[in-house]
This record gives sequence, structure tokens and C-alpha cells, in this order.
Amino acid sequence: MKIGRAWPAVILALFCLPLFIGLGKADLFGDEAIYSWGADYILTTGGWLIPRASPFPDRPFLEKPPLKFWVVAAGIKAGLPHDELGLRFWDALCGGVAFLYVFGIGRRLGGAACGATAVLILFVHRPLLFDHGLRSNNMEAPLVLSYCGGVFHYLRWASQDDTVRRRWLHPVAVALYFTLGFMTKFVAALFLPLVLGLASLLVPSYRTRLVRDWRIWLGAKLMALVLIVPWFVYCTVVFGREFWNVIVGAHVYTRFTSSLDPAHVHPWNHYFVQLIDALRRSGALWMVAAGSVLLVAETIRRRRADGLVVLMWFAVPIALISLGTSKLYHYAYPFLPPVALAGGFLVSYLWETVRPPIERALAYAASAFGRARHGSVSGDARRHGHGPGAGPAEAGHHVLRRLCLTLAALALFVTVWTLVNGSLVIRAGGTTLFQNRQLLRPGLVAAVLTVLGGWPEGVARMGTLLLILGMLPVPAYRGTLKQFAEETHLLRPLRDCIVRVAERPELQTAGPRGMYVDSDAPDYESPFNHQYSYYFRVVNPWKRPRTTPPALLARYVFDPAEQRPVLISEKRYQDFLRSMPGRESTPNLAVLESDVLLLLPGPYSICLTEIAATQRLP
Repeated sequence: MKIGRAWPAVILALFCLPLFIGLGKADLFGDEAIYSWGADYILTTGGWLIPRASPFPDRPFLEKPPLKFWVVAAGIKAGLPHDELGLRFWDALCGGVAFLYVFGIGRRLGGAACGATAVLILFVHRPLLFDHGLRSNNMEAPLVLSYCGGVFHYLRWASQDDTVRRRWLHPVAVALYFTLGFMTKFVAALFLPLVLGLASLLVPSYRTRLVRDWRIWLGAKLMALVLIVPWFVYCTVVFGREFWNVIVGAHVYTRFTSSLDPAHVHPWNHYFVQLIDALRRSGALWMVAAGSVLLVAETIRRRRADGLVVLMWFAVPIALISLGTSKLYHYAYPFLPPVALAGGFLVSYLWETVRPPIERALAYAASAFGRARHGSVSGDARRHGHGPGAGPAEAGHHVLRRLCLTLAALALFVTVWTLVNGSLVIRAGGTTLFQNRQLLRPGLVAAVLTVLGGWPEGVARMGTLLLILGMLPVPAYRGTLKQFAEETHLLRPLRDCIVRVAERPELQTAGPRGMYVDSDAPDYESPFNHQYSYYFRVVNPWKRPRTTPPALLARYVFDPAEQRPVLISEKRYQDFLRSMPGRESTPNLAVLESDVLLLLPGPYSICLTEIAATQRLP
């Protein structure tokens, strides 16, 4: 198998499949719970066309088109587990496919090293994976995939002159990926046709192809309209103007001009500040910065159309969304692949452009030095053995060269291992046989042995490789994998324990006690955050009064005949304690967030013991 064909398997093994590690270990959080609530509604009622908005069983979810709800619900109905793993499965899958597309774009832009490095930079970009990202039941993973797939197929179309039948493939793929993005997150997908349209106008060769294939693109656009329009027509018929007031008025216009949440308002440079901070934390900042300058310079100098597309993929959308008032970093996720590709372009430039002339210079210098002292020795003899008729001395030199190159490879292995893992320690039976924590010493040994082995140009290859490995955010990769394994549940086991305890006969004498929710939030029906509604709504009855008399709360906490779990804010809990002077005992509680407490009085306190035995409470 050629190494070029093996690259996709490497990307799959190192970056795509690991997205599924520990996927079901963490609780649903924030918007995840909203979308999971909608998928659960579809599964329990069969109401596919209009999912419901958390935490209301009768309020339609009109903020975005329902494609993501349909996909998640269909997957669970087809056999995926109805838990966090099943709810997040499609996000990890979309993220993995997006990584393969990024590798494909990078290989076209600068070779396999460019594509692989770009995927690594995305994989260690912590917000992209852990904050509303590719491993959560949100809208970002399909949207990122729609951009990566759309750009890849556009570049393939723009660089090929196939038959008409084959030329249909890539425009249709672009249209399908746009449909995926639009029916998942609505207008957030519009930057894809904007960027591709600008590229088609600015690049002469692309304009020529567009004129040639305008019928193909028109057909692809009509196909996308056929897939998109029916749901919007249906909602317009059913809800009328209210539908457009919600999906466009509130969630597009208001978000862009003011905000639905004051906490979302940030200055114009918010995305750049967040991006730089995340790149610095992963260790990829300077590589991306240098690669960006290099990519811009090469695009201008060589008039590279593919480089222009990649640069516009980032610059145009980020500039436009920075004009809005409401800014959340996950809005920028679809435009992060170009950033990673810039870092990959630097690696490719070092390996493909900088390394070869250094190798040739070293080979020429060694050859000239050899001729001056001992006469000419052919490159083939150095690499492949002594020539015909060579005597015992030549054969001995050949064996010595092979030995030197073998030892050089071993020293290089020690250097690379130390670079990646921090140290190399070999032990046997409690005895340290070998250890190394330095890079310079084994690197110099490898260089000297390579020269003695008759391959001086290999010094440039090894030096470039070590330089690249030193730049790559390998420690962040290990940290990402470790974080996958460290994710834990808290709300689900608490809920299951509460339900189990509540079923005891002695706690059912006056009917189910349920859970009491006491919050000072203005929207009292959506306390704290949506994950609490998602997990604890099954603890019926779910009581949510607008005001809470301290005496009533005291009965629920201290009276054995009425004790029940209480979800309460820290402020309300402290107010309650101050209203009960002289009482020394306090209920057992779990701190779910800095301002969210779960009181577990009486028999429910056993849930804390169970959780503490297996989980780490915040």
C-alpha cells in the first residue's frame, strides 16, 4: 500500500474514531438539553414536523429548522441507545467526516502533511470539541461538516475537466451540504454560497467553468430548494407570521442588532480574542500565525485560487459576524478549518519547499569533500551497496555505513519519543536500563551517525522532521484524549437514585412527593438551565411556584412526612437559612454549579453517598 493511500486511515484512527471515546459519559448541558428534549418529544409522540421547545411539552420549537432533531430521533429509533451516547452519536460522526474533508482540502492545498497537521490543530482546539462543539448534541457539528464538505467539493469541481456526467457530482454535493447546514442552523449556512460565489467571480478559471456548467449549478440549486422549501411552507401555513417573527425576527435580526441575552453582547474583536486564546492554550498559536502569513504571501505570489478560497472562507464570514452585537464563540466554529489549514501549510512548506534544497546542498558538499580526499563514490553505492568488483575493504565500509544508519535511526527514535512524551525510560524488574530527557544529545548523535553512514543529506531530513514535531501541539493531543476519558455523569445518576428512593412505599403514603424547584430566575418555569428540566422532570410532580414561603420550604426539607428533593439557587438557599435562626441542622446537598444546589433531605441523602462512591462532585 502506498503511503498516500494510507493517510486517510491514519486520520481516521488518530482523530475521527477518538471522537467517540467517552461520548456518553458526560451529562447533557445547556442547549444540548434543549435539542435532546425536542428529539425525545418526537420519539414519545411521533410529532416529527414540529419538535417542542424545552421545557414546555406544548410550545413549538421554531428557532431553527428541525433536521437535527429528525436525524437524532431517527438514529435512536433505528437502534442507537436512548441516552447521551445515542443523542451525541451523529455529532461525533459529522465531526469525523469533517476532519476527513479538512485533510482532503489540506492535501490539495499543500500535501498530506498540511492536511494531517490541520486536523491535529482542530482536534486540540478545546472549545471546538468540548464547548458546544463536535461531541455534543448541538447544531455545530453538522454545520462544520456542511462547510468542509461544500468547500472540498467546490475545489474538486473547479480543478477538474471531466465528462458532463461526472461534473454533476460535485455541484450536487455542494448543494446537499448547503441543505444540511441550512436545515440544521438556518442562515448560519448562507456564508457557504457567499464565499463560493465570490470565488467564482474573482478567479478567472472558476468563472470560465461556471459559465460552462451554469446549467449544472442551476439544477443543484433547484434541488436544494426542493429539499428546503416544503418545511418553511408548512410552518407558514400552520403558524403564519408568528413563525417568521421567531425564526427571523428574534433569532436572526434581534441577535444581530441587539441580543436575546445581554451576556452574549461582546466587542467587535471577540472572535479574534477567543481564537488567539484557544490557539495559545493548545500550543498552536505561533505555527498558525506564521502559516497564515506564509499562505497569504504564497496565494498572492503564485495567484493560487485554492489559497484564495481558503482565506475567504475565514475572512469574509468572520468580518461579517463581527459586525453583529451578539457573539458566541461557537458561531465561529465553521470558519476555524481555514485557520488550521494555515498552520498545516507552514508544515508542508518546511517539508516540501525548505527541506529539499538543504538536502541537495549537503549532498553536494559531502560529494565534493569526498572527491577532494578519497575520490568519487557514487550515490548509488552509498545507498544500495558496493559496486561490482569491490574488494573486502569496500564491503567492510558498506557494512559500517549500514550500522551507522541503523544506530542513527535508533537515536532519532529516542529523540522523537522524548519530544512527544517528555522522556524515554526503559525499566526491567525495577531497574532502569535506559533513560533520556534531553533532545539535543540524541539529536546530535543521530546527525553524526547519519553523516558517517554516507547520507549527509539525511541530516536535513531529520532536522526538518524534528523541527516540525517540535512545533506540533502533541502534548495538547494527549491532553484531549485524557479529557475524553475523564468526563463523568452527575445529573443522570442523581436522577435515577432519586426516582428509586421515591418509589419506596413509606414515601408514597400521600402520593408521589416529586421535586420542589425554588429559583429566583425571572422565567420560573425554566429554572437555572435546561439540563435540570431534562433530567429531573421525570421526578413528578415537578413543582415550580412563583414564590416560596420559608415555612413551606422548611417542611419539604425538615419534616419527615413531607421531605423531598429541592432544586434551589445558592442565593435563595442562603436567604432560607437566614430565615431559620437557631436551627443547627442543615440538609445534605450536592453543588451542581456555583449557584445551583440540590438539597437531598432525609432518605434522599443516600443518593449523595452513592454518587460520591463513583463520581467526583463539583
